[in-house]
Amino acid sequence: MEIIEQTKRVEQQVERWDLYARIAPTVFLVISVLCISFGIIDFNVAFFIGIGLFAVTAVTWWFWTIYTIKHLVNTLNRASTNLLEVREEFTAINKDIRDFKNEG
Repeated sequence: MEIIEQTKRVEQQVERWDLYARIAPTVFLVISVLCISFGIIDFNVAFFIGIGLFAVTAVTWWFWTIYTIKHLVNTLNRASTNLLEVREEFTAINKDIRDFKNEG
């Protein structure tokens, strides 16, 4: 159950990142244009605020990506280990069935 919960959590996080990637730049541009138009800030200030927000987003996304890749690698390792165990069990069962048929 833990793997399923982690997978759902990652899916929710991906959905949030997708929403953020769609909304944040648009909101930033609208607010920046309005602030520049009304003389609240100038273009240089808006530019450096944008660079700062981009840097924070990029670093946060990078660490989230590393965490998510680690989770996926662990999940794939568990799955392949389980598949190998199942294959070994099938091989043993197949051998037992052959031995049983040869005895009869």
